Amino acid sequence: MTTTEPLRSPHLPASTHFSEDVSDDIRAQTLDVLGRWDLPELTGPLTVTRLSGGASNVNLRIDGAAGSWALRLCALDATRWGVSRSAAIVAQRDAAALGLAPDIIACSPDEGHFLSAFTTGATVTSQYVRDAALIPLVARTLSDLKLGSTNSRWFSPFDDLRTFVEFADAEASLPEGTQELLGAVLRIEALFQTRKPPVGFCHSDLVPQNFIQDAPDHLVMVDFDYAGNGWVAFELASFACQAELTPAETEELVLAYDPAADDAQRARLELMRLVAGVRDGAWALMAEPLLGTQTTPLDGWTYQKYAANNFNQARAVIESGRFEDFLRAARSVTAHARF
Repeated sequence: MTTTEPLRSPHLPASTHFSEDVSDDIRAQTLDVLGRWDLPELTGPLTVTRLSGGASNVNLRIDGAAGSWALRLCALDATRWGVSRSAAIVAQRDAAALGLAPDIIACSPDEGHFLSAFTTGATVTSQYVRDAALIPLVARTLSDLKLGSTNSRWFSPFDDLRTFVEFADAEASLPEGTQELLGAVLRIEALFQTRKPPVGFCHSDLVPQNFIQDAPDHLVMVDFDYAGNGWVAFELASFACQAELTPAETEELVLAYDPAADDAQRARLELMRLVAGVRDGAWALMAEPLLGTQTTPLDGWTYQKYAANNFNQARAVIESGRFEDFLRAARSVTAHARF
């Protein structure tokens, strides 16, 4: 069931139809944002439905006579989330030029709102990664992204982590053993800043759901809030962590990305997997008090489960008994290393 409201902008059709799961506030914001842009593509009656996903933003699908589009409406407090809204738009446009992201048609850079082409395809999940044997395709997609460039921003997971931990510690409850993990993070940060492993154009938020398979041999990425130039080892580790890859699956990712990978590169990935776990675990604890009643990215997903899973993966790196070995090995950065 939908409701119809007038669009009072001369640039838009006379009416639009909203699905029932779009709140009154979001309806009003949608009308306001679309009304700012001169969009000849939006002709005829429009239908607006809510898309799954989103945390510090709301994603909507707009269907009209000329096609379909995705509208992202962003929350105002970007600093808390470690996001630069204008940089995210630059990064997505740079990725779109490589054929790896939807084209942005209109935007408000300071606020981060934008309208892009809607990508039709299968939204990737951890299970879908396995069912569709997508690990090699993910590796190729990330490698293709690194062939491009962006001047959007420098991304450091360590900067995010500090902010997220501070808010989580003040507003929620960090799990037991967090201090040990934070001590490990400091040592990892010092290593990466000193040894300077490879950097490149990174998406930096590789939950599987940020990939859409729009063709058998092609993936599109969405949600570029954290994209920019960053450590490639974190990019691979972030996907390994969020997709919960087993050791064998992680090795498949490593070899698909760099068939000549050495043990130093494998060690850097494992160290960054710890960082990714702490970062995203702290993010979830920080986010729940604000977003727990507003957004649920996936059916059955909870902030608490997501936090626990990430912290568990971070602890697994310590509990493997190989943390010191990883630190020693990771210091060797050869000229041919890709991450």
